[in-house]
Amino acid sequence: MSSRVPMVAAILVLALAVFGLQQVEAHARLVRSNPADKAQLEKAPAQIELRFNELLDDNFNSVKVFPAEQLRLKERTEYASGKPKVDAQDRTRLFVELKSLPPGDFVVEWRVLSRDGHSASGRFSFHVLARN
Repeated sequence: MSSRVPMVAAILVLALAVFGLQQVEAHARLVRSNPADKAQLEKAPAQIELRFNELLDDNFNSVKVFPAEQLRLKERTEYASGKPKVDAQDRTRLFVELKSLPPGDFVVEWRVLSRDGHSASGRFSFHVLARN
């Protein structure tokens, strides 16, 4: 029986290592957005919609939308209107309404808090074509 103790201990350590690594990597990941990354849009969107692989917390989420040329600036023109909202029917969906966008390149920066307490962030861009 005492020869089984080291083997059981080794299995437990291995299981903890594997499950522990999975939890460390368990951050919300953006699975799709509307508009999509690098989209070329004929018409400016009325909102930004983000979909994640995990349930989101209602608080501590942010979505910023600004002209791409302001990426390196501290002060940016903000086009997101109000606070982003988690969809009550689908807690993997986050959306924010937009002010009217002029033609040009825009960046969307997001930060979310998943229900398991992990935060994640990212960025993507899209282009609104000039109106004729």
